[in-house]
Amino acid sequence: MKAYVYNTDTRKLIAVIEGNSTEAVEAKYRADYRAIDEYGMTYSPAFGTNDGLDNDESAEEVEAS
Repeated sequence: MKAYVYNTDTRKLIAVIEGNSTEAVEAKYRADYRAIDEYGMTYSPAFGTNDGLDNDESAEEVEAS
């Protein structure tokens, strides 16, 4: 399972969190990114479409435990 963390103002991809369950992925998001107000998370990034995210090759790859 993958979740995509993005900047809510620019819609730029910040990180991809990968884990075995929704709970693990969301716990990692809360621990590492939720405290930063301009970050959001989605499971369906819709890259390149209207209101989709801008893919960034330098986005961090994060493993949820």
